Amino acid sequence: MFRRLCRRGAVNVASPAFTDVKLTEAAVRRAGKQVQVKFSDGSEFLMHGLWLRDACRDAYFVSESAGERYLDKIVFKASGAHADGCVKETRVVDGSLEADWAWLEPYSGFAGVPAPDLRCKALFKNQGIPDQFQHREFESVMTSEEANLEMLQSLMKHGVIIMDNVTPAEDASVLLHFANQCLGGMQKDPARESPNWIIQKKESAKSVSYAQTVRLNNHTDQSVAAHGVPALLLVVNYVHGTGCNTLVDGYAVAEALRERDPAAFKLLSTYGNCQERDFIRSRVDSAQEGTQTMLITTKQPIIQTDPAGGIVRIQYNEVFRTPSTVPFEHFEEWYRAYTLFNEMIHGPEFEVQVPIGKGQMLILDNWRVLHGRAGGKSSHDRVIMGGTVVREAFHSRAIRLMGAQYPVSDYVDL
Repeated sequence: MFRRLCRRGAVNVASPAFTDVKLTEAAVRRAGKQVQVKFSDGSEFLMHGLWLRDACRDAYFVSESAGERYLDKIVFKASGAHADGCVKETRVVDGSLEADWAWLEPYSGFAGVPAPDLRCKALFKNQGIPDQFQHREFESVMTSEEANLEMLQSLMKHGVIIMDNVTPAEDASVLLHFANQCLGGMQKDPARESPNWIIQKKESAKSVSYAQTVRLNNHTDQSVAAHGVPALLLVVNYVHGTGCNTLVDGYAVAEALRERDPAAFKLLSTYGNCQERDFIRSRVDSAQEGTQTMLITTKQPIIQTDPAGGIVRIQYNEVFRTPSTVPFEHFEEWYRAYTLFNEMIHGPEFEVQVPIGKGQMLILDNWRVLHGRAGGKSSHDRVIMGGTVVREAFHSRAIRLMGAQYPVSDYVDL
């Protein structure tokens, strides 16, 4: 960001006296990469030109009404086989074996719980085929606890499940019933009466989420979480029309980044990514009424890891990013890592396009899979309804279906 070189006397930026401070000198340094400015109060700053451009919040870069960055102003250039095995460590807790619970362990919420073992995950890239994802029958999962449990286990292994032959509905009743019965219950939104959201086409939409003719860049939901930790699951029901979702395995991208550019991985997993969301302004185009004002800021790394370096989650949405507070001496390298990550999640190696239509439901591991919308591929009548499921609700449903008490380890001592 910027570095203060010297300062003679304190300057209170909130004070009326600050308006009397004048710019006395400005100079371009490092062949145009930095700007040095001096003021009449004796203060002096050195700023990255890149940071000044990226931090700009004027109307050209940020929508005042939606409170979102314009995605087409991002500087990165987006381009138009993995192990299925799982090596389980079997531990004994109070005489019982934990091997059968290994898939659920990372989502227990206990302090010190390790990140998911990626040997238990079927990481995916773009295989260049029309549909490379797991499908399940809606009625089967709704009527069978065995099928319900198998679906949850497959979801956490593959990251994506598409439900077929979903019961038709004009409202959110089917979506909510499915989430409550099979996923543990839909999360209540604190700034909206109903727990689910509705997205349908709106002419001249100010928020990119509702501008269905244009691309929606890949992101995770709740990158600015209202309850601290982002929800674990995202479920989307296609009520009308068709669309083309873009899906990216964030774990696969992060691991590839770690291998190809360890310094970039370290920066993105060390320094916080500043974000801010106004829950009313970001829904300016929604047909649903907001119930209260809510403005939340966060500063979490895009790639979040456990103490051993295992990847816990990806937490990222470009539209809510605010000026970076990465230390001056690391900003340029962090920004290089950030743009590289953006190129990877929007490039043909990792991004997969999957058509979805009425009668289908998309379920994602929101800690792992980034999602978006391909531009110009949605029907004019596309209406989708969706919502999120928190880790605690998912874990509760899973252990009930497992039919036993979850074996608690002393994770801190492992």
